[in-house]
Amino acid sequence: MSINNYQLIDETKWGRKDIFEFFRPFLDSSVSVTTEVECGVTFTECKTKGTSFFLHSLYAVLKAANEIPELRYRLKDGKPVIYDRVDTLTPIKVNNTGKFVEAFVQYDADFIKFYREAYFTIHALNEESDPYAFVNAHKGELGLMTISVTPGLYFTSIKHTQRQTYGNDFPLLNIGKVVNREGRLVIPVAITVNHAFVDGYQLGLFFDKMNEWLSSYHEI
Repeated sequence: MSINNYQLIDETKWGRKDIFEFFRPFLDSSVSVTTEVECGVTFTECKTKGTSFFLHSLYAVLKAANEIPELRYRLKDGKPVIYDRVDTLTPIKVNNTGKFVEAFVQYDADFIKFYREAYFTIHALNEESDPYAFVNAHKGELGLMTISVTPGLYFTSIKHTQRQTYGNDFPLLNIGKVVNREGRLVIPVAITVNHAFVDGYQLGLFFDKMNEWLSSYHEI
């Protein structure tokens, strides 16, 4: 049973039907894009006020993804569906050796509620936590996107892993190290999506929305 509601798409009225059918038989219909997103205001304020830049970034991604229908499309039992909401699985480091646990973080449009719930969820994890408890308990859950954050690693591109030869069931995203780019603080952001559902136009909107939200600090 899905943790999020979804609706079957009526392909006879779907404006994306031709694109979907074109890419569907591809051996791998995924496409990856990496770019830089400005984050100076939020990053600086988080450092000053002792709040989590990680959680601000996580919210920025989920807010943007949930506002773009194409990033909520999924293929379920061979049929295109759209989810009402998309949440995230994010790996959280739980010790100094690099061990991580996949944390399920639910999206809430209310940033304060999101921040508090996510903070509680993440800080409840420890070395004894099952790293794949959610994944194993919710096999086949598609109302998700994976968001990995590597604050010590700057990158110019990433090749995401794939569960199947034709690509992944939902978008995969990485956020990297904050760097100074000609006086501006930026983070590299890489995303892999199914091209049958998402084009460059929607990816452009996604990065614009993420950049817009991080361009000002949001109080908790």
